[in-house]
Amino acid sequence: MTQAITSPAPPAAPGLPLVGDAFAMAGNVGRFFTEQYLRLGPVFRVQALQRRFTVLAGPEANLFVTRQGTTYLRSREFWMDFDWEMGAGRSLLSMDGAEHARMRKAQKTGYSRSFALERLDDVIGITRGEVAAWPLDEPVPGLYALQRIVTDQLGTIAAGISPRDYLDDIIVYVRTLLAARVTRQRPAVLLRTPRVRRARERIEELYAKVRAAHERAPDERPDADADLVDDLLALHHEDPQFLPETDLMPAVLGPFIAGLDTVASTCAFMLYALLKHPDLLERMTAEADASFTDATLTPDSLRRLDVTHRVALETLRMYPIAPAITRTVSNTFEFAGYTIPAGEQVIVATTVPHHLERHFPEPGRFDIERYTPARQEHRQPGVFAPFGAGPHVCLGAGFAEVAIAATMTTIVREAELALDPPDYVLKISPAPTPSPDDRFRFRVVRRRRSSAERDGRLRSTRSGQAGRQRHRPARQAAP
Repeated sequence: MTQAITSPAPPAAPGLPLVGDAFAMAGNVGRFFTEQYLRLGPVFRVQALQRRFTVLAGPEANLFVTRQGTTYLRSREFWMDFDWEMGAGRSLLSMDGAEHARMRKAQKTGYSRSFALERLDDVIGITRGEVAAWPLDEPVPGLYALQRIVTDQLGTIAAGISPRDYLDDIIVYVRTLLAARVTRQRPAVLLRTPRVRRARERIEELYAKVRAAHERAPDERPDADADLVDDLLALHHEDPQFLPETDLMPAVLGPFIAGLDTVASTCAFMLYALLKHPDLLERMTAEADASFTDATLTPDSLRRLDVTHRVALETLRMYPIAPAITRTVSNTFEFAGYTIPAGEQVIVATTVPHHLERHFPEPGRFDIERYTPARQEHRQPGVFAPFGAGPHVCLGAGFAEVAIAATMTTIVREAELALDPPDYVLKISPAPTPSPDDRFRFRVVRRRRSSAERDGRLRSTRSGQAGRQRHRPARQAAP
């Protein structure tokens, strides 16, 4: 029996006729939610064209989702169109409850911090190779440069294959798919255009290539470490009813998809912040120079990075790439004096606390001192959620933290960069998730290492990779 609504409806955010809050939300959605939270409180309603949502915001919302999200919220409706476009019935993103927990467990190792640390030489080597290819004193597109690095890292480490030849197709298809079928910021008809159709075909080709490589018997891949795709295929062969072949594509391509609008965008925002704050760039460069030993960065050295870690945390606070999550209410609940009925579409504005004065004084100022032991502003319950909250919190958060720190440390050690033009002021592109716009560019002022040093380092890195021991047993051959 459906529980009766016992409280008045939450207050509504002011909007325009017909379109509601669509234009305001299409700009800086994080800022919009923060303004409404300060004006209306932790529960309010918004309308975007024909879609209506109840927004839960503030630390209290994050704590609610963390503690009770499994009982009251589900993600299936938000991601079902994404799954359908990928030819799948469900994915990790759309699963809930016990099946979601099982799928997370199967992918936990491949997306873990420890697995990224085991492949730290790959992260650094790929970054160095890309930086070495950046032209001197010419504009380099900021986000795209980081997408090339990060997608290559994730594909190589988690799937055993570099996606470099497919990068442009991944960008076109994935960003269009997310904007059209998930965030609904773009019309779905874009997915049927020739350009996107061609990109989709290339994505399918990449999937087939990855899967074929991993279906080989172990003796045909003697030097390969077991990775995320091996774990997924092992689960598929072990229990094809739980993970059928039709659901494999979004899971296998997960590493290639994840890098575009998470790690790459965060690195691009972080690079912008460093170039806008020369004092921080100088401190981080000095830390990088002191941390590299024997031509590489060891896991222990990476763990000891201080300035880099705090710059990354402040980047995630000021420029979160996932400012909110959308869910469906599965069971009626009470929140902040209002009844939220089953079936309601809700948005949990997880990063609103990032911009509240009472938690982060002068929230508009980029200040890495917030994360010193004396202040630790991000340690307050419910106030810091750059990777989401609740049962669907980002599975690869630890992997991402390693990739961000290692990538950015390597970049500042290898090259001296500057904004192009020097007076560029960041503009954020909102679709499908917040990222620096296409006008964010930088140039290489000078190489900080001689070509002989760089060549020596690359040889050292390759040698380390060749001598790396297998950390986990390879999967058994498929029946």
